[in-house]
Amino acid sequence: MMPRYDDTSPETIKKQIVFATIVLVGTVFMLNFFVPNADLILAERIFQASVAATVVVVYWPDARAAWLTQSPERGDYLIVGVTIGWCATFCQAMFSVIFRLAGMPMWFTNIDANSLWILMSAISGVLHIVAPGAVDGVVPRRNRIVLGLGMGVAVMGICVVLWTRPDISDYVEASRFVLEDTASWFLGLIDRTSAGMRGWFR
Repeated sequence: MMPRYDDTSPETIKKQIVFATIVLVGTVFMLNFFVPNADLILAERIFQASVAATVVVVYWPDARAAWLTQSPERGDYLIVGVTIGWCATFCQAMFSVIFRLAGMPMWFTNIDANSLWILMSAISGVLHIVAPGAVDGVVPRRNRIVLGLGMGVAVMGICVVLWTRPDISDYVEASRFVLEDTASWFLGLIDRTSAGMRGWFR
């Protein structure tokens, strides 16, 4: 059987992802003109939570079996990693929904439960990496150097940020217009670019 990574059939993952991206991004881009960003993000978070819950329900029986097996195969690590990762995504999405519906109280951003799903996401990533060749004997590729570098960068980043605690508020405020209303900024950029190009051909 031909490995799926060398598949030359029309129905490739790339085409499906591109199509889904165009539909979703296009829909969000259009809604952005009629729906406030706060409501749009709330709707997206609810959608994200629903998708995450669906993935967990689908994977749960196999993840439970993989968790309980006495002789796990490499694929079992991926199954458990996928399930834990999407559990974390569900928790993060629901946290955002609750946070917004509660009026965004600042104390809520530092609750202990936040650490739970953050670490769940990290554990999921590790489980994805420690199962080389689980899919078709190819993916994920064995690369202990990258794993070591990733852990090193994480530790260094934590130390630097906690030690220096850089104040980036001025930079964030300077980019507020772009971040707060990206659609309008993007359309303005297109308008200015097209106006400049029209000037070249006059």
